[in-house]
Amino acid sequence: MPYVPTLDPLVEQYDAGSYWRGFLGAAAGALLGGLAFYLLFAYTGVRLKLLALGVGFLAGMGARLLGKDRSKELGIIGAILSIVMIVGAQYLVAWKWFHEGDPGEGAPATKSDYDKRVAEAKKVVAAIPNGTDQEIRLYLAREQAGDGEKPDPKSIELDEIQEFKTEDLPDYRKLADGTITREAYEKEREQTIELTAKERQEEKELGERVFKVVFLAFLLSKFNLVCMAGSAGIAYKMIADA
Repeated sequence: MPYVPTLDPLVEQYDAGSYWRGFLGAAAGALLGGLAFYLLFAYTGVRLKLLALGVGFLAGMGARLLGKDRSKELGIIGAILSIVMIVGAQYLVAWKWFHEGDPGEGAPATKSDYDKRVAEAKKVVAAIPNGTDQEIRLYLAREQAGDGEKPDPKSIELDEIQEFKTEDLPDYRKLADGTITREAYEKEREQTIELTAKERQEEKELGERVFKVVFLAFLLSKFNLVCMAGSAGIAYKMIADA
């Protein structure tokens, strides 16, 4: 029955209280439905768009249980609350699904220990004094062998040897003989850290844009819109008694 103002203060106070209790009941029911929608996905992986209908039902039931007002105005509010909670729950579902398995940004890069790198370089140069293919093969075989395993030089391919000879060994030699100073080493590391941070930020921004596109496509799918409309209709009819 719609809210009708009256000259009796006691009656008007009761009707107003019933209206607001109905509003709170609709909000609580819609919130409970949206939470159930999300938690069901979070713990079971179930993503049923039909669950949106339950949000509208709970909103209507909450309004009926807490308030006696059956105004169309409250019915419209309940329908809107249902849609808002559905969109919010689906946003969280899409966010969780899109970011599943995402390791995140990880620990930020830091400056390496120059002295440690120099000591490592000296060991490498000592193990490969002449830079021959055979020396490199034996070194790589020892590095790739696991604990307790016997090195297998035959497992080292020629392209691995060439790559190490042209890219890694020159740097090791420069570190070992001091050609690469501490200042130069740390400056290069700082540039690498800045570049890595920039690339990570660009990847994050791209991921956010892709997520928004995916979520909108999910939200505006025909079946999903039908489910949201159905949820709003259920809430409206239960509350407004139309």
